[in-house]
Amino acid sequence: MERAVWIILNKNFSLTMDSEIKDNKLTDKKFSPGSDIWTNELPRLGFSDERVQNDYEDFLSDIISLFAEAGADEVFIDAKLGEESEYINAKDPLVIRKIEEYSVDEIIE
Repeated sequence: MERAVWIILNKNFSLTMDSEIKDNKLTDKKFSPGSDIWTNELPRLGFSDERVQNDYEDFLSDIISLFAEAGADEVFIDAKLGEESEYINAKDPLVIRKIEEYSVDEIIE
């Protein structure tokens, strides 16, 4: 099983995404806001500052819009390690950076 890890960020926030690559699609996506916390859904964090909360909600909305785009999976899959892609159809452009590729079978052995 092949998997990869990406960082998705804008000027204020970042999330780490780990996903299986199967049949040229991203499946079994896991997201982490940090501190080794992982979830199958985009993390809904709460902030006491309303402006920061709104900025975070916009960040999540931009990520959802990115995944709704045709060909989004290919952008992630075809990226080279360390390569950055930019998604500009967002309130604040998103930067996607592939940081790791690994095979679960290799880790288990």
